[in-house]
Amino acid sequence: MSSQFNQSQQTSQHTQLTNHQQTHRVMEMFAGIGGFHHGLQRANSAVRAVTGRTPYQVVWANQWEPARKAQHAAQVYAERTGLEVINRDINEVLKDEAELKRIDDLAPNMLVGGFPCQDYSVANSGAAGLAGAKGSLWWSIHAMLQQRLDAGLPIETVLLENVDRLLASPKGAPGQDFAVILASLQRLGYAVTWQVVNAGDYGYPQRRRRTYILAVHETTSQYQACVAATGQARSWLVQRAPLARAFPVQADGRMTCFAVGGDEQAALQQYRPTSSGRSQFANAGLCVDGKVWTIKTKAMAPVDVSEFVGRPQPLTLGDVVAATGNVPEACFIDDKELARWEQVKGAKSIPRTASTGYQYTFSEGAMPFPDRLDRAARTIITSELGGSASRTRHVIRHSDGRLRRLTAEELEVAFQFPHGYTAGLSDAQRSLLLGNAVMPGVIERIARVVAD
Repeated sequence: MSSQFNQSQQTSQHTQLTNHQQTHRVMEMFAGIGGFHHGLQRANSAVRAVTGRTPYQVVWANQWEPARKAQHAAQVYAERTGLEVINRDINEVLKDEAELKRIDDLAPNMLVGGFPCQDYSVANSGAAGLAGAKGSLWWSIHAMLQQRLDAGLPIETVLLENVDRLLASPKGAPGQDFAVILASLQRLGYAVTWQVVNAGDYGYPQRRRRTYILAVHETTSQYQACVAATGQARSWLVQRAPLARAFPVQADGRMTCFAVGGDEQAALQQYRPTSSGRSQFANAGLCVDGKVWTIKTKAMAPVDVSEFVGRPQPLTLGDVVAATGNVPEACFIDDKELARWEQVKGAKSIPRTASTGYQYTFSEGAMPFPDRLDRAARTIITSELGGSASRTRHVIRHSDGRLRRLTAEELEVAFQFPHGYTAGLSDAQRSLLLGNAVMPGVIERIARVVAD
C-alpha cells in the first residue's frame, strides 16, 4: 500500500470510503474524440432511467497530438461534447501550477483514458512498449495520479483502455511493461483488475479486442473488496469482478499467481516471461499489494444480447451499412484494381531474408473477400479509408453487386458514434481519429457496473 497517504489525509472528505451513490467527477486524459465521454453519458442515461441518479460528470479533459499543427481530435471532442478540452501537451499541464490548482478546485475522483497504443500494437513491428515515444505517455497518467495523491485528493477510480498486446509488451521481454505498470499503480495505493474484451463477442458491430484496466484506491470500499477476493481469486475473476460482471466470461485455463514487486524497479528485476518466452499475464487478472492472480478466460455472452446493444440479435457489418444513403463513387473498386485487391487479400507464402542473412518464409492466410455482412466488422484501424488495395481495409458487396470500400459514416456507425460525428474533415483524418477511438458502448457497459 502507499506510504505517502497518511492518516490525516485519510480524513479528507474527498478520500472517504467510496459510496456507490456518489457522483464520479471524471477527468479524461488522452480523450481523443470522446469515446469515454459518450460512453459515460450513455451510462448516465441508463442509470438515470432506473434510479434517477446521474453517476458521472466529466469536469476536465485533455487531448493533444504531438507534432501536429491541426488538433482535429480536440476540435471534434469540443464540438460534439460541448465541453472545454485542454489542448496542451499533458507534460506541460503537469508543470502548470495554475492548471493544477484548477484541478484541485474541480476535485475529480475518477480518471479515464485510452492512452496511446502505437508502441504496444501488433500492427507496429517496431513497437517499443513503455520505452517508445507514445508508450512512455503512460507515465503522464502515473504523474497525474501522483499529483492528486500529493494534493491529498487521490483519484479513487481509474478506468483505462489499450490494445490487447499491452499484456505481452515489449517484444524482447513479453509482459514486462505490464508488470511495471501494475507495480507503479500499486505503489500509489491501487488494486488493479484487467480483462481483455472483444466487443464483437457481445453483439457490438466490430470485433475489437482491447484491454480494459480498472484500478481502485486503498481509500475505497472497492479496494477492500479486491483484498478480500485474493482468497478466492479464480471464482472472483470470472464471476464477481466488475469487468466480468460487465462482460461475462468463463475460465479457459488454470490460474497462476506470482509477484511483481513493490515498485517499478522491483518489477523490472523480478519479472520474467514464461519458460516458453511468453507473457505471464493472461487476459484477465487481479493485482493487489504487488501480487498477481491471472487466468485465461473466454467470452460467455448470452444468446440475447439486448443488455449490450439494445436488441436481441448481434449487430453485424450488414447492419452498419444498411442505413447508408448515397455512396461516393470513389468508394467503388474499379475492375482494373480488382486483381490487386484479390492478391493482397489472398493467402501467400513468400521467401524472405532477414538483415542477419537468415532465410525464412513469410506466410499469411486468405481473408474473406468481400467481407461477410452477416458478421461484425473486423477491427477498424487508422488507415481504413485509404483508396489503394490493402489487406486490412474492408470491402463489401454493394446492393447493386459492385464491390466497394466503407464510407466514413459507416466507420462511425461501427464504433456506435452518432452519424456524421467526424464530419467536416477529410476521409484520411476521419479514419485516423476513428481508428484510434474507444468504443462508447463498451465504456457504457463498464460504467454502469462501476456505478452500481
